Amino acid sequence: MALNESGYAIIELPEIGEELIESFNRLVADPYIGNGNRHRRFSQYKMSFSGEEWKFHLLPHRPYMTFPKYNKVAGGIKRYYEPLEVDFTPFIAAGAKSIPLDTSDEWQINVHQYRVITNSEVVGVTVPEGPHQDGHDYVMIAVIRRNRVTGGEMSLLPVGGEGEAFFKTTVLDGQAALLDDRRMFHYVSEIEPVEEDGHRDIFVVAFSRWADRWHGDDFEKKVVGESQLSPAAEVS
Repeated sequence: MALNESGYAIIELPEIGEELIESFNRLVADPYIGNGNRHRRFSQYKMSFSGEEWKFHLLPHRPYMTFPKYNKVAGGIKRYYEPLEVDFTPFIAAGAKSIPLDTSDEWQINVHQYRVITNSEVVGVTVPEGPHQDGHDYVMIAVIRRNRVTGGEMSLLPVGGEGEAFFKTTVLDGQAALLDDRRMFHYVSEIEPVEEDGHRDIFVVAFSRWADRWHGDDFEKKVVGESQLSPAAEVS
């Protein structure tokens, strides 16, 4: 399945093993964003196509950075996260095939593993920055498990985030949304507990062409340079 004429698709993920599901229990609390409701790990890869499949090379672990123009909550700062413990590459390869990514190009990917929790005291905010673009070529939002929660509806909006959403859905367990990030804004509503508490386990992949990679000293200097021209981010 390729992205449709509006630039998105919903796909079914390959079979998800218990080891991967259980790994979400070992995520580390995010000290930068989420007001205590978010746990997270992060890794980066170089991706290239060889033979009949995508090959993945784990890049040296570095802090995560993004531009304030894409994330007004935590853009422009270095965020230090623990690396992934499990292998998401079979799922990422399935997403790359479904988009489909240009196999003649090399790609750099950011892979974020999240758990967002909610209970009577913690609001299940899934997207603190509101409707936004991530600044990459393509984005994959994959849901592993929705545990005792409602909400978490995804909205796709015109660039700028204004006006009515042109597509809304709740991405279910074992599904992923594939988005052409240049063509839209996206947003996911808060989750709410069905009983006393609940959580939503996902991973998000951002695909950028290797020439535009979001990794290394030059990239981080570019973020710092642009951040100095923007208002300081308010981390919550």
